[in-house]
Amino acid sequence: MMAEREIRSVSELARRLEQAGVPISIAQLGRLIDGKASHWNQQVIEGLMKVFDCELSDILRSR
Repeated sequence: MMAEREIRSVSELARRLEQAGVPISIAQLGRLIDGKASHWNQQVIEGLMKVFDCELSDILRSR
């Protein structure tokens, strides 16, 4: 999904999330992307939906 939206790095995604009002560390975001996170924060999910301009089902499908 990052590639489809031309987001080239985790740090760029973190910056976009911060601009959307969702502060997240690059390390924490990396764990989410790698599938190593045990849970997903609702605020992060909503931020990803905003940044990617997508629905929850799109995020779940890409995992």
